[in-house]
This record gives sequence, C-alpha cells and structure tokens, in this order.
Amino acid sequence: EAIAKCRQGKYEEAVPVLVRFAESNDVGATYVLAILHREGLGVKQSNTSAMELLTKNVAGGHGPSMTALAMLKESTAETEALNLYKQAAVAGELPARIKLGLIYESGALGVKANSRLAFNYFEKASNAGNAIADFHLARCYDQGIGVSTNAIQSTRLFRKAAMGGVPVANTVMARRYYEGKGVEPDPVAAVGWLTRGAQAGSSEAMVRLGQFYETGDVLGQNFNRAGQLYSAAAKSGDPTANFQLAMMYLNGRGTKADPVRAYVLLANALDLPQAKQVYDQLEVKLTPEQLAFAKRKIAEANSK
Repeated sequence: EAIAKCRQGKYEEAVPVLVRFAESNDVGATYVLAILHREGLGVKQSNTSAMELLTKNVAGGHGPSMTALAMLKESTAETEALNLYKQAAVAGELPARIKLGLIYESGALGVKANSRLAFNYFEKASNAGNAIADFHLARCYDQGIGVSTNAIQSTRLFRKAAMGGVPVANTVMARRYYEGKGVEPDPVAAVGWLTRGAQAGSSEAMVRLGQFYETGDVLGQNFNRAGQLYSAAAKSGDPTANFQLAMMYLNGRGTKADPVRAYVLLANALDLPQAKQVYDQLEVKLTPEQLAFAKRKIAEANSK
C-alpha cells in the first residue's frame, strides 16, 4: 500500500509505513525510503540519510542499493563508487553493467578508457534483455567502439532498442532509413520512426518531423503541423525547436509575422550560433518598445 501511495505521489502518507518496515530490516522498504531521501520526496532531501539506508542494504548484498549508493558516491569517492558498480554488476544488476560500460568508454571515475571492456559490459546487459543496453551496443557497432563497425548489426540493435521503448533510438532509425544506412533507403519508413519517437516524447524526433512538414520533404507541406511539433519540443527546452519556431514567427510561415515572439524564442536557443546571429540582428531592428516588451517576457519566463 505504501508503494502504491508513492506511485500516486502521496509520499508523505507512505513514509511512516516505509520507516516502520525499514526498521524491521525490510530490504525493499529501506531501498524505497533511501530513494525518497535522495530525491526529497515526502521527507527532507538528504544524501547522507539516503547513503546510510543504502549502506545497510549493501551489507546484505542488495544489488539495486549498490548501484544507487555508487551514484551518490561518484563525486566524493570515485574508487568506492567504481567498486560498488562492479559488485552490483556481479550481482546481475543491468543498470550497473551499463554504467560500467559508459565509465570504461569515457575513462571516468579514474579508470583508463577501455573500449573493448565497455563493449563487453554493454553486450552482457544487452544479452540479458535491456533496451538501453541495446542502444549503447548499437552505438558500439556503429562507431567501432571495442568492435569492428557493422552497419547491419548496429541497425538491428537500434531497431530493437526503439521497439524496447528507448525514444532516441526511433530518431536514429529514422535517420538510417532516410540515409539508407544498414537498410534500403525508405523516406516513408523514416517518417514512421520519427512519428513513433515524437509520440514517445523525443524532442529531437519532433523537430525532425516538424522539418519534414515545414519543407514538404516526404510529407505534404503543413506549416500548422510543423509549428505544433516545434512548439511541443520547445516546451521541453530544446534549443533547435525554439530556433525553428522562432524562424517561423519571424518569416510568417503558417502564422502572422511576429519578430517580438521570434526574439523571445531565440533567447532559449542562444547556444546555437545561427540563433545568436538572428537574435543580435533582431535586437537592432526591434523598436525600443518592442525590445522592452520582449525582455520582460524573457525575464518572466526565466523567473518561473
């Protein structure tokens, strides 16, 4: 019942029950209570309390607690964190295997980068049926990380990851079909994969699908649909989506030209050189009144 309350967001009601079970050495309750402390849900946020609870579970060999504790120790005790990830991997924890793959790929936590070892960790997690591991293993075959490049194998794994619920893999599959990498070129199939990704919440897929609608490439030109997709992706903070939507407002594509609205949107995309260039140009072109209004809108958005 306490877990059900957590799923409903009723954390404060769940905490007393979890505490009672944790005090009786219930591993599951102790783990969930630790996560609540880590995230500050229903209790005051405290990494110290979370670590104390997780350490109690680690002593009993609880794999998920090893992984969670390792995450908390990464910034303060790299060697200890690494050892915890290794213990969790031996215990069969797939997230720990994936994490170790990323660690050895990049050379994090003080280890020497080892692409072959990274590949092995991804492969073990993939063979155990983890979709995220499928995605990383696909990257290995695509980029030659610890293994020879193999476009067909990487495409097979990207497809498996996409079907397993990894949103970004849908966008990769769309690109594969559009470019004909590891598959026969099929722009219509590319659109299908982008649609799946957009429905799964991928801002990248929304932007790319919006571009298809805006240009009329593959799909019929539809500015309204393009704007809807850009807007949905922009709400998640995607800079490219903000830039694309700004340019539609600036050029009056599917809407009345609105340089002020474009300026406000560009403020969320200034890491993109092309967005910064247009933003600077607009700053000169807008009237003092328009610029003041736009600055207020930007300030209001930043204060939320």
